[in-house]
Amino acid sequence: MSKIIGPDTTMGVACFGITHPHTSGRVRAVQRLSNARMMGAWDDSPLLQPFCDALGLEPRSKQEILDDPAVHAVYIHSKSNKMADLSCEALEAGKAVLCEKPAGRNSADARKIVEAVQRHDGMLQVGYCWRFSPAVDAMHEVLKSGRLGKVMQVRAHGGCSHDEADTNHMKQPEDIGGAMFVISCHLFDRVIHHFGMPKSVNARITKFPGVMGPTSREDAAGAVLNYDDKIVVVDFFSWDPLPWLETWDITAYGTEGVMYSRPSPSSYRIYDKGNQDHPEGWTEWNETSFPINWASKKTIYSPELAEIGNPVFFDRELAAFSNSVRTGAPIVIPATQALNISTLIEALFASAKNSGTEVFL
Repeated sequence: MSKIIGPDTTMGVACFGITHPHTSGRVRAVQRLSNARMMGAWDDSPLLQPFCDALGLEPRSKQEILDDPAVHAVYIHSKSNKMADLSCEALEAGKAVLCEKPAGRNSADARKIVEAVQRHDGMLQVGYCWRFSPAVDAMHEVLKSGRLGKVMQVRAHGGCSHDEADTNHMKQPEDIGGAMFVISCHLFDRVIHHFGMPKSVNARITKFPGVMGPTSREDAAGAVLNYDDKIVVVDFFSWDPLPWLETWDITAYGTEGVMYSRPSPSSYRIYDKGNQDHPEGWTEWNETSFPINWASKKTIYSPELAEIGNPVFFDRELAAFSNSVRTGAPIVIPATQALNISTLIEALFASAKNSGTEVFL
């Protein structure tokens, strides 16, 4: 059982796995927090020592971390094929867990994590950090309020930048897919968060012969998610020429209004028809900030992928996770969400394999 530590205890955090590009961003978020501290890292990668040297951490064995009562939480930043097993080990040891998305290779891995959370009465948050944009919160509140009237049409777009679609990180052999799994899962997290699971999907996921070379997996994808009262049309591009998140957006079309939102730089626009308490016309909002690029630069401990430079989402994510660990508040993004996302993406690939045939979930 994950222990609730209370407000006055310094939360000890350690890493299982350090090779994911989000690792350094999350470690620095802990180091910025006054009532938390990093208590080491484990990985069987030769990059462990350079990582620890750069971040000021102590390399430790996995068992040392599991046995240490001062370690209250474990961050899982391994390759996808180890995420489920490491999460289960940490939960069994009574640690709270923050597991990097997509929480495994497929829905079977995600289900294994869900079952471990239930079996050990554990606490596990999945690292869909882009959820912590205020524009995402604003859209969720507007949709719940009914301000847009009856929403029957939604469009959603995402993409993969920096040519990461052709890196090893996107080509793990047992993963559901490449960028259309490892990156698009952020987009489907938002879709499910706002609208729930669809009843069926139709999808095309395409690799264009001879265009981007033979080793990358998917180039572009389009899908229709079918609900009883709406359709959500999703597209994804593996070769986005812009840095992360500038083109990511969701637009909801309702009978009383329209809302567009983008996670970073965080912004939204709402059109009100004028039939409720809001005057007719557009309302626009942009987060007050000096935007820092999501991806920063490659390092000695992250030689293939640029580490994350923008700290905002990680700080907000850690605040939510820390609150759950300290108070027992419900986890914001539980393991069941990772299972839903992987299940949905598997259905998209199954549909694409059969020329867009409808697949029921």
